[in-house]
Parts: sequence; structure tokens; C-alpha cells
Amino acid sequence: MTSSITINTNLAALTAQRNLSQATAGMNTAMERLSTGFRINSGADDAAGSAVSTLMEAQISGYDVAESNAEMGLSLLDTEEGVLDIVGSYLQRIRDLTEQAANGTYGTSSMQAIRAEVEQRMMEINRLCRVIDYNGIQLLDGTSNAAVSGEGVNLQVSNNAGLPNIINLNASLFESAMCTAIFVAGGQASDTWYQRTDAEETTDHLAERVAELNAGDYEDGTLSCITAICDAVYTTDSTAREFLYFIDDAIENISDRRTLIGAYMNRVESAVDAISVQKENIVSANSSIKDADVATEASNYIKYQILQQSSATLLSTANQTPSIALNLI
Repeated sequence: MTSSITINTNLAALTAQRNLSQATAGMNTAMERLSTGFRINSGADDAAGSAVSTLMEAQISGYDVAESNAEMGLSLLDTEEGVLDIVGSYLQRIRDLTEQAANGTYGTSSMQAIRAEVEQRMMEINRLCRVIDYNGIQLLDGTSNAAVSGEGVNLQVSNNAGLPNIINLNASLFESAMCTAIFVAGGQASDTWYQRTDAEETTDHLAERVAELNAGDYEDGTLSCITAICDAVYTTDSTAREFLYFIDDAIENISDRRTLIGAYMNRVESAVDAISVQKENIVSANSSIKDADVATEASNYIKYQILQQSSATLLSTANQTPSIALNLI
């Protein structure tokens, strides 16, 4: 290294200036990381880490959406279960009234009073099934695409495509729960609700009576059908007794749906828990890549601040060095 005294080239000043620039850059970087909380604020900070962090953040956002999807599915199931609970209580009341009518100790006026309450209960069941929906999806009148297509409702509960990432709510949950749909064996909707296949006792009388009253021209869920059913059933204790079979079918139908809803709710809640764990793991991994270590950056800031100040002082001194040459002239 030369120790010459020169005027045109001041190596000491250049060295001090370079160190001052490096200290200032280091201090600015530490200040940026402290103010943002991120170690990576641009691709230049860590190109590979920035790419990995971007992908992780996309996954984190996807998990947020999946969690929201699952929670909406829980809300849908909860809404449907609430109405089915009411329908179930109405059916139990209808059964109690029908069992009374089957006793044979009730006169015409008493039978008509029973019939009137049953009809109103049935009408209310139908009304509830028609009006209940969730986000535009009809839940219990059998008209939704979920019921008509037989595909049910798919809940997207993960980030990716494919069947492993969905929970399918069975189409049976969305079939009609109106009176003329549930008063049959097996719970399948049918206009001929009185045609049982699992009972040894015949229901020919009841079937003929409904056919006479309704002329074979009633529609599922309409008032005329409910009127026809009530007129056919609450006539004698014998027809009322036969109708108990149909009510039991209906109660079983609603009970099976509520049981299935409970199973799905448990499954979806488990999916929400799994999503939370997966998201937490990815957030932790992303933090280790992207977040700044505040203690380290604070130390760096102080270090570079001192270096900046010392470099500035030494640069000022180095700038005075060429003036020594004047003493030699």
C-alpha cells in the first residue's frame, strides 16, 4: 500500500465514503425491517424466500376461504335442523291426536276438532318447508338442485381441486319434508302416499277414500291433498288407526334426517379444526421465512448507526488530508 501524499486521489476519503454508504444502507435496511416487521420486503432481500413466502400466503388465504366455506355449511345444517325439529314436534302432536281418534270413544264433533288441528299442523309443516332456505337454496321443499339432481351440496373445505377436498351433503337431506312426501314407507316422495309396502295390515279403505275425495288429481303438498288426507283419516277410529303407520314413517323420516345432519355437523366441525391446524402450521412456516427478528434488527440498526456516524467523522478528517501537501510547497 502506498503512503504517498496526493491531491488528485484521496484514497482515505474514498474508503471512508464507501464505508459510510454501506453503513447508511445497512441502517436503512434495519429501519425498514423494524418498521414493517418483515425481513423480506422485496425480492432483492431474499429471492428464493420471497417466492416460497408468496406461495405460502396464497395457501393461507385459501385456508381462510375453506374455513369460511365449512362454517357456512354448518350454518346451513343448523338452519335445516332447526326446522326439522319443529316439523318433528308437529308430527308427534299429529300422532297423539290420531291415536286419540283411533280410540273409538270420540263422537263426530270431537273427531272434527281433532281433524281441524291436524289439518292446521300439516299446513304449517308445508308452509315451513316452502319458506325455509339458505342463501337461495330451498332446503326442505324438494325443489332445490341439490335434491332434484341427486347430487346434494358440496362443501369446499380445502385449498385444492378433487373429491378429497370436499364434503358432500347427501341429497336426501334436501328432499321434500312436506306432508305428502313424508307420509309413505321409506320416506320417499310420492303422490300415492297411502300405498305402503312394509305393513301387513291393508290400507285399501284409506286408499279408496283418498281416491274418492281427491279424484286422483291432487298435487304433492297442496291444501287439497291435506284436506283429502284429513277427510279420509279422521272419519272413523279404523282409518285413524291405519294412519298411525304413515305417521310413524314420517317421524322416522325426520328423525333419520336429523341424525344424518348431526353426523355431518360433527364431520364439518372436524374439518374446521383440521383447517385451523393446517393454517397455523403454514403461518408459522411463513413467519420463519418472512418476518423480521426484531431483536436482531434493533441491534443491526444501532450498529450501523454508530458505523455511519464514525464513517462520517472519518470522511471529514480524510477530506482534510490533501491540505497537508500545502505545507510541502
